[in-house]
Amino acid sequence: MPRTLERPAPSALPPAVRTVLATLHDAGFEAVLVGGCVRDLLRGVPVTDFDVATQAPPERVLTLFPRAIPTGLRHGTVMIPSGTRPIDVTTFRAGPRLEEDLAHRDFTINAIAWEPATDRWVDPFDGARDLAADRLRAVGSAQARFTEDPLRALRAARLVATLGLVPEPDLLPAMAEARLTLRRVARERVRHELGQLLLAPGVAAGLRLLRETRLETELAPGARDDAPAVVAALPPVLELRLAGWLRGTRVEAILAALRFGHRRSREIAQLLLRHPLDAQPLRGDADLRRLLARVGDDGVSGLLALRRAELTALAARDPAAAARDRAAVEALAERIERIQRAGALALHRTDLALDGRAVMTELGLAPGPAVGEALAYLAECVLEDPTCNTPEALRTRLHTWARTPRQERGRVGSVNFSPERGKS
Repeated sequence: MPRTLERPAPSALPPAVRTVLATLHDAGFEAVLVGGCVRDLLRGVPVTDFDVATQAPPERVLTLFPRAIPTGLRHGTVMIPSGTRPIDVTTFRAGPRLEEDLAHRDFTINAIAWEPATDRWVDPFDGARDLAADRLRAVGSAQARFTEDPLRALRAARLVATLGLVPEPDLLPAMAEARLTLRRVARERVRHELGQLLLAPGVAAGLRLLRETRLETELAPGARDDAPAVVAALPPVLELRLAGWLRGTRVEAILAALRFGHRRSREIAQLLLRHPLDAQPLRGDADLRRLLARVGDDGVSGLLALRRAELTALAARDPAAAARDRAAVEALAERIERIQRAGALALHRTDLALDGRAVMTELGLAPGPAVGEALAYLAECVLEDPTCNTPEALRTRLHTWARTPRQERGRVGSVNFSPERGKS
């Protein structure tokens, strides 16, 4: 049954928004609120930013608002700072009339205009009715709208995920047809839409729509069959949800193509490199301490979250297998938690009871690679046996290490020493 939408009162708008509209009106230009802000006002949810459509050309907007920033003059858009919320002012794009502008918007729910000063509503495509019915419908021809901007095909999946809408049947073939033309859209725009989709409460429905329309093969070829269910079972953290979606793919290449930052891409790739956590040879506590040293508490939490999400998805298909594997994962999590509760374990060189200066004093060394190798060795000693992290115990191990021929240092004590492995 369609929901009841309540039109907002003009007085509910922030004063800065009313001022922008009034200034444009006083200068002789039609100006209305449009797009997502009108949609969200009708839904009764907080508005993050406001969009104004106007007859005024961007050059005139800049003269009317000296603090305005020309963020997209090529598209006729000017941003007016207003404290907590930005106000984007865009010149009618399809001619001098508002109706012409609305006719070239993407979806009917975004083609509703409101003039608060007179409380005039313009809804030529019944967008309010579609919004009340949770229906996603293109303005006119879906194929024509996606040809104008192929990103709209991806936005359809994002709106399904964020608003819980049901797409009209004609959207699906149009989305599939837009798959190849999506390649010419700036990757930063694609990344923005994907980020919102992946963090949405209905992410599984959005990802399934990408798969059904083959957009996923363009964005993330090789994504696993269970990806929608796994991503939906993860906390709404972008790095985790990207990892859940991109398991089995050439993750770093995909993230680079989407212009994700190198650091974030590397963290996600490293997370997937160590996944699944319960398949790693983590036999003793020393192995777990080494894992914590390498990836940190957050990294281990991410690995556990990713594996638990997989098992949640698996439970729908094979409850017995999911229960068996979950028992192993939870046992591993308990072991890790016990080690974390034990406190500081010298997981990094800065936690050691001896620092680099002390190593140089003890061994008579000048600054150089040998100091780093010695610290790495001591870190490995403490990972093996946390109780030895005292100045006296580490001095003993340090001198034993220094007396050992270089080619035999990997066999000193019980530590399989590797300078590279010991780096933090």
